[in-house]
Amino acid sequence: MNTSKDSISPFLLSTILSIALSSPLLAQGTATESNTTSAPPVSATRQLFNYHRDDATAGHITNIQINAAHTATAPVQQNVFGNFLEHLGGVVYEGVWAEVLLNPNLERIEPQETAPQSWDFNGAATWQDNGYLSPRCVRLSGTDGTLSQRVFLPTHRIRNYSFSFYTRVPNGSGQITLVLHAGDDLSGPVVQTTALTVTGATWQLQKVHWSLPARGLNKGEPARLAIRHTGGSDVDVDQIEIFPDDAVHGLDPDVLRAARAWHIPILRLAGNFSSGYHWQQGVGLHVARPTLRNPAWGGAETNHFGTDEFLEFSRQVGAVPQIAVNAGNGTAEEAAAWVHYCNDRSFQVPIWEIGNELYGGWQIGHTDAAGNAERFVRFRDAMLQADRRIKIIATGKGDEFLPDGVGRDLAWNEAVLRAAMANGGQIPDYISIHPLVGLSGPFQGTSYAETYESAMAHPAFLDQTLLPALAQQIINIEGPQIRTRIAPTEWGIIIGGDRWAEGPNHDVLAGAIFNALTLNAFLRHSDWVTLANMTALMHGGGIKKPNGVVMVDPQYYTQQLYALAAPRIPVETTWSGPGRDVPARSFLPAASNVPDVDVFSALSADRSRLTAFLVNRNLTETRPIRLNVNGFNGHRVSATILTAPDIQARNTWEHPDTVAPHAFPVPAASTLNTTPIMLPPHSLVVLTVQH
Repeated sequence: MNTSKDSISPFLLSTILSIALSSPLLAQGTATESNTTSAPPVSATRQLFNYHRDDATAGHITNIQINAAHTATAPVQQNVFGNFLEHLGGVVYEGVWAEVLLNPNLERIEPQETAPQSWDFNGAATWQDNGYLSPRCVRLSGTDGTLSQRVFLPTHRIRNYSFSFYTRVPNGSGQITLVLHAGDDLSGPVVQTTALTVTGATWQLQKVHWSLPARGLNKGEPARLAIRHTGGSDVDVDQIEIFPDDAVHGLDPDVLRAARAWHIPILRLAGNFSSGYHWQQGVGLHVARPTLRNPAWGGAETNHFGTDEFLEFSRQVGAVPQIAVNAGNGTAEEAAAWVHYCNDRSFQVPIWEIGNELYGGWQIGHTDAAGNAERFVRFRDAMLQADRRIKIIATGKGDEFLPDGVGRDLAWNEAVLRAAMANGGQIPDYISIHPLVGLSGPFQGTSYAETYESAMAHPAFLDQTLLPALAQQIINIEGPQIRTRIAPTEWGIIIGGDRWAEGPNHDVLAGAIFNALTLNAFLRHSDWVTLANMTALMHGGGIKKPNGVVMVDPQYYTQQLYALAAPRIPVETTWSGPGRDVPARSFLPAASNVPDVDVFSALSADRSRLTAFLVNRNLTETRPIRLNVNGFNGHRVSATILTAPDIQARNTWEHPDTVAPHAFPVPAASTLNTTPIMLPPHSLVVLTVQH
């Protein structure tokens, strides 16, 4: 029996099948039943999963009965482990895109700016009109005109960098020096320098290659790149780029490695950014693409990471591309042209989402239910005319959770579904929901424990109330020929206010536990939830790149463990044990009979492996479990655990493995009846039994 507790490699897991048993799991006793959470009738899969609350059970044990001979007819679709990518903050630039510099076009992003965003002027440095294929450039003059930017170079990985930029000298020749300083200002030690004499009254491409000294910069240390005028005529500079030599088609290789190891089946582009994004601005030569203000989030949008770059990233990580079109201030014709661009030569993007959160006042071009319904029909018709093969996601609503809010969700969804069906129109393949939980630290007047309790009960609300209500609505509207499935195209705990870091959030272990509970809820509705995009690839709990160093949040590992286990065929599971009723707090609803231990179990596609996903949501107490598996002749068992002593534990670039999966010891089959498995508080255990 393997009892190793050494941390698994940050990006690759290999411990799922490490512990062998000499005989199959043995049957256990039956628990005393108390309050019961009955399965919603609309989901055949959900009927296989039943929890019986028993707060009086001896030792607070949870007894789990798994009948692998009774299986669901609707298999788990691997697209439920999808992710999404959005131009937001440092997600793309400083993230997946390997370019070291921000705003390389030197453009004004906000009206009040007196220097290019992300850049600093010193001495005789001024903005000029008529840049190289762009509105502006910077003129350097005198003996001190300097343009500089703080950067983080991945010198822990590579010391070779390719530097390119354009110069223009109105008269004669000018001298400039490229300097890399260690630290955050121009007074720091010089790491590398190159002097150039440049000429040409028209724009000239300059290229410089640097091999930095081995000890020039420490891992995660900031540096300042400066272009300094040192003599001669004035020099205009524009389109400044630096890429590490190991960039893959412009993409960060460390981000690619982490994303590949995540086993992402489908990748969505994008969120709020979609509603103001015009895709034609992000194709063609990089230097000719306009640098604009990010329409949703502010900051410089260079358009260097556009459609082709997104498709290349998806290819590199093995994900199917999924695109949300601009139904905010875009047009149906623009969306149809995007479908043509992606799919005319080869069928690259099979799934398209019409709009993003168009119900929200924060959204560019937001509208009411009738407006969304009208837009859906108009965009659907144009996009299907471009390619009849594509599947379409309608913008649904599932972001309000109190009773009045759920009513508004359903009214919105009814409008778009009925409009889609009118005049024999094609029903959407999916309707999106975004059941995001935006926690601003502890709710006002509540403790951390109460906030945690409400957050971790929210997946039970999805399971017991919201998903069944949405499914029943689809049945009522579409009748026996049901086409539409539910697609949570954004989900998770998100930032919500100044105190978000004080409460359960996506960067800490609490986010990983929430992720597991939510996945269990989705998987128990495998006949309805067939596509989902977790929030998110590089924001909201996933891959991070602080100080130029790639690391992963705890939530990354939850998603990875589920995807690697590849559950395919849900099996009947009944469990009894302690639980609780959670009252409504703030915008989160009440939930009843919420089990301390949450369970989902399934066979692999070839039925050679049975996996149980066991989540102890209790904040402070260990919960023993006892397994009784029937209908599966297993001989080997292994388990992996994700937990940490502190529920708010997080990974950092200095300490990237504070929270990571470990091998988890389980008892031998001969003692399983008398030796329960002890689940630590706030933990996920993935237990696998194999023939």
